[in-house]
Amino acid sequence: MELWLARQPIFDTRTNVVAYELLYRSGTTNAYDGSDGNAATARVINATFYSPGGREILGRKRAFINFPKDLLASGGAALLPPEEVVIEILESVVPDLGVMLACNDLRSRGYKLALDDFVPCEGINPLASIADYIKVDFRSTVPSQQAEVVERWGKKACMLAEKVETLEEFERARTMGYSLFQGYFFARPVIVSTPEVPGTKLSQLRILQQLQFPEMDFAAMGELVSQDTAIAYKLLRFVNSALFAAREPIDSIQQAMVRVGELGMRRWLTIVLLTDLTANRPGELAVNALLRARFCELLATEAGLGSRSGDLFLLGLFSHLDAMYGRPIDELLSGLNLHNDISETLLGVAPPGSQPAGLWATVLAYEQGDWDRMGRSAATAQIRTSAVQPLYAAAVRWADQVVHGGIPEERDLSASADHELGRYRT
Repeated sequence: MELWLARQPIFDTRTNVVAYELLYRSGTTNAYDGSDGNAATARVINATFYSPGGREILGRKRAFINFPKDLLASGGAALLPPEEVVIEILESVVPDLGVMLACNDLRSRGYKLALDDFVPCEGINPLASIADYIKVDFRSTVPSQQAEVVERWGKKACMLAEKVETLEEFERARTMGYSLFQGYFFARPVIVSTPEVPGTKLSQLRILQQLQFPEMDFAAMGELVSQDTAIAYKLLRFVNSALFAAREPIDSIQQAMVRVGELGMRRWLTIVLLTDLTANRPGELAVNALLRARFCELLATEAGLGSRSGDLFLLGLFSHLDAMYGRPIDELLSGLNLHNDISETLLGVAPPGSQPAGLWATVLAYEQGDWDRMGRSAATAQIRTSAVQPLYAAAVRWADQVVHGGIPEERDLSASADHELGRYRT
């Protein structure tokens, strides 16, 4: 039986990630069909909190976990660390005596409670009076209902707007009094006002350290540059500028560095870092770009595309360029000279059956918890569905290490992918 576990970020008013909702369902074959929510939640708890490497998927954030009625009333939530979870009560849960006793007991133990898909009604919902978070689905409610929930319950609970997909909805929710947000609005180009991509200060400081050595270690430097979306993007713009003769498409960051040469890289990096080191630390877009890049890279080996792991890493790394720069993706890609199928995949115009497009669709479906679509996409890309979960967990771990100062594992992909899959085999 396969368990597919993904995470959806929850943001504050400044679009900082404060928590993740864990998405759970089953794979497409030989797997749990989703009819028993209690069993699904139990397996998510086991995979996240009691399996090797499970906590790493949270990236040091709090987890929102859905609880059906039976598992809630049975006291199963009390097995979890209260400082790491929020107990999310599904809209289908009827607040009878058993449920209310269980919820009050959890609160006395220090747990936080959230009501999912809350809709205002004429009667009194006793769960709303003890909830720490109230989640309102912006796709299934109208503005008057959204405002009513805040007016009635906003002084007692933290208001969370979910399925927020546009800047207008985000601004409206924030004005109404919502303080947390969930959805894909953050990936829309219009919400980013700055024209510059913030870099990762840790990786930039490491680059400065590498520049102090008499001879440049191209492998080590390429690894550091590939961990910073801003510098990697600027490097490809630079190497495709009029200063260099037009050549074949770029396959990897290391190839771009070789074209520039050691002296050119030293001079160029010094200039770039003088600007980038004044930027703030990366937001979720930069972190997610790193995660996607590593995920694509590991999936490339699984799909038999190991020779193209470099440009598939770039596929993930540059997937948020439109949101980072606030400009159309086709305009940004025009000066990068990527392989055609990589550019076409990012533009959404790749032909049916394209393996990179199938791999990328697998990444997006996994992020969104759409397991049926993920299974179909994985088949197109010739990826075993059983390999996706452990490789995603490995990508989360790697991105978290990059951002928080750890030393990432070597990107020896043939060995790395096999190692990660081996960790999850039972």
